[in-house]
Amino acid sequence: CATVVACLGVCPAEVVRIRMVSRPEAYGGGSDLGGALAALRAEAKAAGAPLRSLLYSGFRPLVLRQVIFGMIKFFTFDFVVGAVLEVAPQLGESAQTELLLSLGAGLVAGVASSLISQPADTILSRMNRGAAAAATASSASTAAAA
Repeated sequence: CATVVACLGVCPAEVVRIRMVSRPEAYGGGSDLGGALAALRAEAKAAGAPLRSLLYSGFRPLVLRQVIFGMIKFFTFDFVVGAVLEVAPQLGESAQTELLLSLGAGLVAGVASSLISQPADTILSRMNRGAAAAATASSASTAAAA
């Protein structure tokens, strides 16, 4: 539930960020937030869609990515901590070794969850690049096929 609520706030920022990075010339030069928002408004108007629908166009993949990321992260963290404590139970006896164990397990969990959720991140980025970028990619693939 908290992930979905967080995604409601993050999704518009992700849309703007991805478009500013992937097509800086069309979206405020990559650093002008006002210019990027103006370009998004113009894109929504040209598409005949409300700006809100454009800003939340990647909501489903974003939630999917975040849920997968969180599940894998917590599962991996618990698994690593449990496996290490099973092999070396003395590591759980002091605050310093518990901290080091948590840091190590967190590192492993972060890397694992990032690797596993990366395909969803790629889909999200492709969806949020905008209609013009999708058209360019489509025409490029058609030209390559010919």
